[in-house]
Amino acid sequence: MDGYETSSYGDGLAEVYDEWFANVGDLDAVVELVSQLASSGNGSVMELGVGTGRIALPLAARGLSVLGIDGSELMLERLAQKDPGATVERLHGDFSVISLPQRKFEVAFVAFNTLFNLVEPGAQARCFQSVSAHLSASGSFLIEAFVPDPAGPKATIEPRTIALDRVVLSASKSDPNAQEVMGQYIDISSDGIVMRPWQIRWSTPEQLDEMASDAGLVLSERWEDWSRSPFSETSPTHLSRYQLA
Repeated sequence: MDGYETSSYGDGLAEVYDEWFANVGDLDAVVELVSQLASSGNGSVMELGVGTGRIALPLAARGLSVLGIDGSELMLERLAQKDPGATVERLHGDFSVISLPQRKFEVAFVAFNTLFNLVEPGAQARCFQSVSAHLSASGSFLIEAFVPDPAGPKATIEPRTIALDRVVLSASKSDPNAQEVMGQYIDISSDGIVMRPWQIRWSTPEQLDEMASDAGLVLSERWEDWSRSPFSETSPTHLSRYQLA
């Protein structure tokens, strides 16, 4: 998508993110698993694509040391508004290139397909390399993502929201060869039309495992979800845990 940048997704969705995505997934299960893993070591957590703090804030409320990285300053501003006590450390930047000398985390994680927001070729592999350099000896890198259909997602245009004074349409198309999907949320209201772009480059679990191996990480566990349901060949999603080899 011409002109699409690291910040485009977050900047476009920051003002509506909490409204649209507050109830995505099982937040309690996410917080419980990350807390368990972090508390078994040094208690430090790094979230990639922290957004408005949907997950990071309840983790910090458990007494964990939480760093959240995001490419969108608007997302981080929303997080700051919700976190006046700065319980979550905020860092603006591209989470495929992390440079925090002397910092080691017990858990690094990227939830809700957010790794796939890294659309530049090689960016996801660089993310693995960066995380590997910042894990403690017993640390874990957790990735939550969908399991791609071999044919790729179908092109769609469908309503997301229909209200008396507002309609939000979701339009997307995919390129299976490039493993990419690009889309727009078309937000139409009495105030006008707002375009909220998004783009992903999907990877299969096997491709992620290869990137991990190249970064000195090994798959230690794979579940279907944050509740640690068994992963199978029919699972629509996966939660993969990588550790230093």
